[in-house]
Amino acid sequence: MAKIQKDSVGLQQLFGWLFGIGVFLVFSEIAYGPLKAVVFAVGASERSEALRQVGESTLGALPVLALLGALWQARGLFKSFAGGQVLSVEAGRTLTRLGDWLVASTILWFIFGDGGSSAAQAFGQNLGVSVVLGCVGIAIRLFGRVIDLAAAVRDDRDQIKSDYDQIV
Repeated sequence: MAKIQKDSVGLQQLFGWLFGIGVFLVFSEIAYGPLKAVVFAVGASERSEALRQVGESTLGALPVLALLGALWQARGLFKSFAGGQVLSVEAGRTLTRLGDWLVASTILWFIFGDGGSSAAQAFGQNLGVSVVLGCVGIAIRLFGRVIDLAAAVRDDRDQIKSDYDQIV
């Protein structure tokens, strides 16, 4: 357990950094240019064009934003592991949410594509990667449910043992 906790501290930090870098990339590559165009637009037609670009950029970024949600959940998972909560209901739920974000990213990619966004390119997201992430997300989601169920069974066992010890 000590090795898992030690390794999880480093992984928590890694996923925290990846999340931060990802947020920076998404903001700088997708939001900054169009938002700057909105602020500095001279006429109404320029402003409406800039707002349209913000909307398109946002829609194209949705798959990447879902990947950022998965990174945030991974950070939270390893935070739980670092705190010794490996086989816990919360760890199972966090792992399930991580899988949900990966599946959501795949679904959003099929709906909106990458919109030619450089953030999607920076994350290497394309059709093949999206399909693999969706499949991995489904597997991770199932594994999270298994951990959640195992933790619930363990909690029930502990309660039964406690009740038995009080009777005896």
